[in-house]
Amino acid sequence: MKSEKNVVKMERRGETEVVFKRYFDAPRELVFDCHTKPELMKRWLIGPEGMVLDTCKQDLKVGGKYLYLYADKDGNKSGVYGTFREVVIPEKLANTENYIFDMSTFDQNAPEDPNATFESRTFTAEGNRTLMTHLCRYASPEVCKMMVESGAADGMAECYLELDKLLVEMA
Repeated sequence: MKSEKNVVKMERRGETEVVFKRYFDAPRELVFDCHTKPELMKRWLIGPEGMVLDTCKQDLKVGGKYLYLYADKDGNKSGVYGTFREVVIPEKLANTENYIFDMSTFDQNAPEDPNATFESRTFTAEGNRTLMTHLCRYASPEVCKMMVESGAADGMAECYLELDKLLVEMA
């Protein structure tokens, strides 16, 4: 069941922040689990066209690390990694996000980029529905503008349609 409220709404806040809001027709605990349990994340977190979420590792605690790698049929990989800054089950997740474009230079043990994107997701229960508020703080106005103009909201919307299907299956 998709209602008008199940669209991704994007709001710019200043030059470096964007807030995305999206409703899900499922209880908060289930929506949170789908954002934190690798076996569930692999079922809905689609990547760029032709790629699948191949590696989904995380240590879900403050200071814990995560690594999500997408792979295509030829074995090419790209992805994101970072550190959890806040974990309040089932209410909130906050983390850094660094991008991996070249696996040959990626070192999982190297220090994180001090200009990494900061993200937080707040899950608010509203009856049997959940409002997710997703804040992204980028390193610069230029990076923020590039992410907005690259269609980040459209990409999220596609992923969340897959999550809607999973939530229906699990209901």
